[in-house]
Amino acid sequence: MASWLSRNTGYPLFSRKWEPDTGIPDLSGKVAIVTGGNTGIGYQTVLHLLKHGAKVYIACRSEERARGAIEKLNKELPDSASKLVYLPFDLTDLGSAQRAVETFLAKEERLDIVIANAAVMAWPYKIVNGVEVQFWNHLGHFALIKPLLPLLIKTSKEPNSHVRIVNVSSMGHRYTPKPDFTSLETVNAPLGSTWDRYGQSKLANVLFTAALQKQLAAENIRCLSVHPGLVHSELTRGVIQGSRLFGSLIRWGSSLLAMSTFEGAKTQLYAATSPEVDEKDLKAAFLWPIATVETPSAFGRDETLADELWSFSERAVKELSARNA
Repeated sequence: MASWLSRNTGYPLFSRKWEPDTGIPDLSGKVAIVTGGNTGIGYQTVLHLLKHGAKVYIACRSEERARGAIEKLNKELPDSASKLVYLPFDLTDLGSAQRAVETFLAKEERLDIVIANAAVMAWPYKIVNGVEVQFWNHLGHFALIKPLLPLLIKTSKEPNSHVRIVNVSSMGHRYTPKPDFTSLETVNAPLGSTWDRYGQSKLANVLFTAALQKQLAAENIRCLSVHPGLVHSELTRGVIQGSRLFGSLIRWGSSLLAMSTFEGAKTQLYAATSPEVDEKDLKAAFLWPIATVETPSAFGRDETLADELWSFSERAVKELSARNA
């Protein structure tokens, strides 16, 4: 029981102690992008990167919500106002991803940290812009990160650089059938349930991390995926909207078992900033709360699946872009 609680909630009583205030080094001069940084564990991630001197781009869809988060962050950290930037980015829109990349590259000459944090969970089956809505948890980030790789590589060659790419996955990646990355049609299949589709997207986050690390094998860049733990946040809104009764149970259960967004942000902050990641030579590692290396599922360790996902993602972006041209 203690082990389950430690791995799935991150309760400090059972899990490793790691604190951002003492564990994050000085990040002055570093530049980070955090998707979904306007709320939940994304907000806490932005807050602590700012606290340690990084310049942070909050990449999210809603300008109103981003501005609200920025206003709140500026009140908490008034000296960091000049280091906080809104980057328009809709996870489900390839055109938005392309514009986000273009906007960022026009403003910055380095990129040290990317945290792919944005996601939807347990939404009803729906095709959005040609892709099952939850699979955008992967494909939207692929479309954002891949064209930023040249700048990440350039930054990694500069003195005192510790470039990190962090994909926020979930323990849910363990609970999905073997994926079929043959085509958009196979990826868009309804599968058995909304949780199977969510798990497929979270498995893709793990596989994308492995594929990225393989692509960057010759570079000084570390790619990691993380399960943040059971967190009480807005991510559960899909469950709540999908079923009033189940949503009420989730809300009640979260209030009893889930950890705070601050605790939930710790593992991805560790992955993105801790010197231990270099010291332990962590590459394509999968982390559980709090800041602990764990073994992903058998599918998550499948190198062939990772290669297939990379190839599919390239084809899908090309195909979808052509449709919208």
